[in-house]
Amino acid sequence: MVRGIRLALGLAVAILASGVRRTADLQAQWQAAIAAEGTSFQSTDSGCCASTTPGEAALVLDASFFVEWAEGRYRGQAEPFVRWDPSGERTRVDLRDLSVSAIGQRWELALGMREVFWGAAESRRLVDMVNQRDLVGGGDDYLRMGQLLIDVTAIRRWGTIDLLLLPWFRERTFDGHSGWLWSPLPVEADRPVFGPGAGSGRLDWAVRWAHTLGPVDLGISHLQGNLREPGFVEIVDSGAPTVLAPRYDAGGQTGVDVQLAAGGLLWKFEAVTAVPQPGRYAAAAGGLEYGVGDYLAVFVEYAWDSRGREATTSFGDDFFVGGRLYLPDGQVQVGAYVYRRTANTAMSAAVDRRLGSAITLRVEAGAFFGDPALEPPLARRQQTRLAVRVSRYF
Repeated sequence: MVRGIRLALGLAVAILASGVRRTADLQAQWQAAIAAEGTSFQSTDSGCCASTTPGEAALVLDASFFVEWAEGRYRGQAEPFVRWDPSGERTRVDLRDLSVSAIGQRWELALGMREVFWGAAESRRLVDMVNQRDLVGGGDDYLRMGQLLIDVTAIRRWGTIDLLLLPWFRERTFDGHSGWLWSPLPVEADRPVFGPGAGSGRLDWAVRWAHTLGPVDLGISHLQGNLREPGFVEIVDSGAPTVLAPRYDAGGQTGVDVQLAAGGLLWKFEAVTAVPQPGRYAAAAGGLEYGVGDYLAVFVEYAWDSRGREATTSFGDDFFVGGRLYLPDGQVQVGAYVYRRTANTAMSAAVDRRLGSAITLRVEAGAFFGDPALEPPLARRQQTRLAVRVSRYF
């Protein structure tokens, strides 16, 4: 982490020096939120990995700072993130963004730590392949860790090309109670295994072409280097319990994402193919979003993964239905994954509400209905949980 921060600062200084001479039009803004959160959970597993902890609590600081100068030709951003857990298991400090950008009429250069989002589907983020996942904060697959990069963007009539150099690979973080969230054995994230050609010091690269053709948004992307999603291997030490260690492989991952707007409907699709150990696999997700005015969106999608029982996700042959209701003082989200072959169902709901001008309340709930033994062995444990978060904005 320290080495990555030093590299990010070094790259940022190079571009800051070129634009700092004109600061008369400097514009800056910042915001921050301090949150207290608590989670109560109950694993559906009664075996070796069943939960013995009734709940968790944490304090979170999430801030952002933005500055631009030279008539908008230069920009700087910083997004520090701190999570403090009294138990110490989920304490985290990260820089999700610490970058500077130089912007021209048909090009952009960005240096530093950044978050990069690619994709279209609601049920799974398959082509979002640049940033590593952060599973510490409640286990949300879509929280990202900052990625050190050099991003060169060229904007042309035939599309936008992004070329990214990724000099520092970050290993996935796992929730402090991953010993029962993952099966059949606990995961020890601090004992990673790297396959042939993989490693934290490898220089990875990624490229993406994106274009809009009338009502169609199209993207084609490729990552070469350390694949972000780990597999798992067993580690057996004499006299110690057997554990799982994440295994990172080098290879290529190619993706496509498409979104088509047709009246009140949005058709969404994304798919990837990757070549980790033990061999190539493919995954896809897609469906439609239907909007009712500005207050309701309904989603229906299907998610598929060719690895079947070897997949590291529970959502490899599932129908997804969900909705998002926008209210004057908040929103309500609901969703359900239904496994096609067994009817195992994972449901979730979240309510966000503003309490005055500077305080928000978020309540999340999840429940699993079905037989856990029918889930893929290396997929995340399904669970029943309730989480409450109160945030104060500044």
